[in-house]
Amino acid sequence: MIDKIFIPTVKRVENQITYNNLPDELKKRVVFVVQAWERDQYKYDTEYLVLPDTEEYNVSNRYCLTNTKRLIYEEGKNIKYALLDDDLKFGRRNAKYFGDAVNMERSKRYATNDDVIQMFDLYDTWLDEVTVCGCGFVDRPPRNERYRDNASLSSALWINGSHFSHILKDLDLTCVGVAQDVLFLLTLLTRGFANRVSEEYIFFNASTIQKTMKSPQWDKMKAEEVQKDHEILEKQFPGIFQILRDESGSRIHGGFRNHGKSKINWNKAFKQSQLTTLKNLLVE
Repeated sequence: MIDKIFIPTVKRVENQITYNNLPDELKKRVVFVVQAWERDQYKYDTEYLVLPDTEEYNVSNRYCLTNTKRLIYEEGKNIKYALLDDDLKFGRRNAKYFGDAVNMERSKRYATNDDVIQMFDLYDTWLDEVTVCGCGFVDRPPRNERYRDNASLSSALWINGSHFSHILKDLDLTCVGVAQDVLFLLTLLTRGFANRVSEEYIFFNASTIQKTMKSPQWDKMKAEEVQKDHEILEKQFPGIFQILRDESGSRIHGGFRNHGKSKINWNKAFKQSQLTTLKNLLVE
């Protein structure tokens, strides 16, 4: 079973959606990752990782979440763990999409406690084969396969920290203030650490679905800051991360929270690592 479930959270003491939607036996594995000034407000009977009371971890710093996740990678470098946003609900798709008997009335539904336990057990076995895995996006049409390797993940990651613990100190994982998961996943993929995305288990993000729900990170993010970070990713992963532009060179509108569209070739990132390994072997 997954050893720990890290949930970074701020300014949502009474609105813990992810935690409240976990079965009781999994709540015991939760580690709330909290700001030092907010710790006393939390009364949940579980473990806490209190962030250093320094400027780089303060919510006012736009690199706060990036630095927080880096700290979590360090905490989890010898275990299997989940790193979850605090506003998630899990779901499950109808087994008919994967060639099995119909197991629900509609195409998908919110996950039951048993579903969530089965999902965690499944991801635990996957982490023996891949380094990162997780749920598919609810708004993407299902494929006729239960999972895809080396594809897009976000907001809910299950990680085998021992796979890359030997190189963790050398990885640049704090150079962007947004798209931290993109940076993390592409950094691993381009070094040969595969991921896996479930088509059967999915997640719903309340901050996106509920337009009135505030996001401490995104509500204060400026378009020029997002653009800067995306340009860093484009430069760091050429031919893999691409900012989409029109004929005039202007960025195409749309994308997450309408900050501009981009294209990511996840599978190419992993294949690139295999070519690099092959070239190194030939040189040797």
